[in-house]
Amino acid sequence: MNDPHLGALRVRRATVGQLQTAASTILAPLAVTAKGVDGFRADIDAVAVGRLSVARIRGSGHLVARTPRVITSTDPELLKITLHRSPRPAAVDQGGVQSRAHGGDFVVLDMTRPYRLAVADGCDVTAVGISRTELGRHADAVAGRAARRLPAGSGAQAVLSAFLDGLGRHLDELSGAQRAHIGDALVSLLVAAFTDGAVPGRMDTETALVDRIRVYTLANISDPSLCVDSAAAAHGISARQLHRLFQRTGEPYAAWLRRERLARIRRDLLDPAHDSRTTAAVAARWGIHDPRHLARALRAQYGRSARELRYERP
Repeated sequence: MNDPHLGALRVRRATVGQLQTAASTILAPLAVTAKGVDGFRADIDAVAVGRLSVARIRGSGHLVARTPRVITSTDPELLKITLHRSPRPAAVDQGGVQSRAHGGDFVVLDMTRPYRLAVADGCDVTAVGISRTELGRHADAVAGRAARRLPAGSGAQAVLSAFLDGLGRHLDELSGAQRAHIGDALVSLLVAAFTDGAVPGRMDTETALVDRIRVYTLANISDPSLCVDSAAAAHGISARQLHRLFQRTGEPYAAWLRRERLARIRRDLLDPAHDSRTTAAVAARWGIHDPRHLARALRAQYGRSARELRYERP
């Protein structure tokens, strides 16, 4: 489920083994154990929304562990954000921080490090998997809350909680185009909820410049001449300086720009409202005019051609 083009997953009365397989597919390899395995049952609903994964798990109590043995350098740098609705508290342990999440609490877990999450019988947990890249400069602030409960009774947390409650009830009803738009909204809500009230670090000049370049780029993303050189010139720096700035983000500028363009093209191809537009017209809207380049890029990013994205909607 880490790949955003994957469809929905729905399993009823899952066994422990089935839950482990599903959880590992949705996020990253996990170990799931439970007492009274023979009587264990869980209902699983999961779907990719944009570039995020969302899953709702309801059923018997169990222990989920991300162990050192299953963590590899090739795993995506994901954060797992859980909303607990279980009647009994869940026990969380990561990096020496321990807490108990009650009904209505959020908990962040860093998938790049070991953790343990024990939920009691009658569990009802909604989990969101999001990459650090999606959170941008907010990733460290969100990850810094790992294993600490965050009540969802007011403010942005309450808005996010209500959003996830509704999403969890209707996961299997969403079209591909709707998922993409909901994914965009969910990223914004996560940033609002998990950076609200956080003590901000001092934003250095280079970080502020990267943010300005990103804003400029997204505002001009439909311009086919937009590139490293033009973005650098617009901000009075050299292309070499721009490359160095984006090295700190972990993703080169050109790769980030290509990913942002492809995400918008894919969203339009999945949206029936754009069925009257040719694929070339959709791509041109977002600054890509070379059909061969588009075909290769879509296949590399999503494992689908434009035709497959458009006519094999989930």
